[in-house]
Amino acid sequence: MAVTLKKLYKDNSAAFSLSLIAGQNGINNVVSWVYMLEDEFIIPYFHGAELAVTTGMKCAADGGWLLGLVRRLRENNVAGLVVNTGKFILELPPDVVEYCDANDFPIFTMPWEIRITDMLQSFCVQIMNDQQEGVIHDRAMRDAIQKRENVTEYTDTLGRYYDLNGTFTVFCIYLKQQTQAAVEENMNREYLLETRIRRLKQAQELSNVHVGILNYESYLLLVLNNAPEPMSRQIKDLILETYAEAAKARQIFVGVGIGVNGLEHIDKSYNRAATAMRMAMYQGTPAVRFEDMGIYKILFSVKDDEILYSYADEILAPLDRYDQKNHAYIELLKTYIREDRSLAGTAEALYMHRNTVNYQIQKMKELLNSPLKTVEDMLPFQVALAIRDMQKHSK
Repeated sequence: MAVTLKKLYKDNSAAFSLSLIAGQNGINNVVSWVYMLEDEFIIPYFHGAELAVTTGMKCAADGGWLLGLVRRLRENNVAGLVVNTGKFILELPPDVVEYCDANDFPIFTMPWEIRITDMLQSFCVQIMNDQQEGVIHDRAMRDAIQKRENVTEYTDTLGRYYDLNGTFTVFCIYLKQQTQAAVEENMNREYLLETRIRRLKQAQELSNVHVGILNYESYLLLVLNNAPEPMSRQIKDLILETYAEAAKARQIFVGVGIGVNGLEHIDKSYNRAATAMRMAMYQGTPAVRFEDMGIYKILFSVKDDEILYSYADEILAPLDRYDQKNHAYIELLKTYIREDRSLAGTAEALYMHRNTVNYQIQKMKELLNSPLKTVEDMLPFQVALAIRDMQKHSK
């Protein structure tokens, strides 16, 4: 589990005389590491979620340097800034305080007499300890999803982070294989995503909502605990916003599982999320909610695609044979179903005369040996066409 500025500040403010001066609304920002910063030209090499520390030595020659620094840090998604005051900067300029408050960018001060190296060491040790705790959390969550036999062990661990009797919703996120640099960038996006979710929780005063992010097989999983339905939809948008470049390039696919009651059923939410993610991949759409999949809930839950494809071929074989002679009966059947068996609607959609459509539909009924009247009559063909649509997207 990632460490936040709030935790670092709470645990270290007394020891290092830290004071939070501005940007209080960003106190829940996640921190990935701590860096000493005296030159703004290294900021582009930051990945995001870092905590920067500076003495502000360049302020002696440039009075506006600090304001420019915090602006660039915020633009690069840095978690916050600690300013060592007493020599180069006696107190924070009002315009810096105003900017940080307006943009929820946390800025702290520590007196010159405090050894920066001691503080950096303390922060880094705490971050590493939290990262190790995250490894333990991730292993326990994998065991819960896979329903391993060590139930007591993983419930004891996860009980420190979640309401085990509350609701759980799993998001399954798949990022297409990219360059090593892109992979590293996406890893740092996880910190930014967690920060944005924490801010959303804070803004909506949802202290009972808990969030976990972990790598599972080749996916990234996001686990929501006790989140109301509107928040679940907002987080789907936050994911796509955080990975905006990947979404634009159609390199990210998100599946949203169902809400389940109790940790013991979290595997169901994960399986539904993975199914929805498969549909997103097939259709080339960035995100799909399992609850919105309709009949595709069943089709995408079948792991062996060949079973589905052979079923569709069997059902539609009579029309396939005629379509080889350019009769386009598959398109006619698809339109006829979409237009709710309306001759007029089908004729208009296909730009054909009603009498021609009527003749072809009667011929199609003969080929399929079906009256195509009732819901029961139509269902096998609807399913077969849906499978063909899956197959087309797969290719």
